[in-house]
Amino acid sequence: MDFHDVEKKVSQSGSELVELHAAVRQLQARVDRHSLVIQVLKEMLLSQAGFSEDGFLERLERTVAQKADDKTCRKCGKAMSAKHNRCIYCAEQRPPELL
Repeated sequence: MDFHDVEKKVSQSGSELVELHAAVRQLQARVDRHSLVIQVLKEMLLSQAGFSEDGFLERLERTVAQKADDKTCRKCGKAMSAKHNRCIYCAEQRPPELL
């Protein structure tokens, strides 16, 4: 590998790094906007009668647990890929409600 090849690879790596930094900045901006929207929606919900912070957190916890359950095989308990309709370990069919 000569000096010209090394210089070319460094130049390509530098431009890829700049693109990655830009992509990370865009993703961070999206996360910040989503966080703000979620906070506003939470405050709106909790300001209504009949809703409490504890109820909100309990429901959030149940939803997170359900989402985690949806990613595991109900037969063998191993992680299931969203790409497949069957468990790659035991061939159990993914439940229709999760397809």
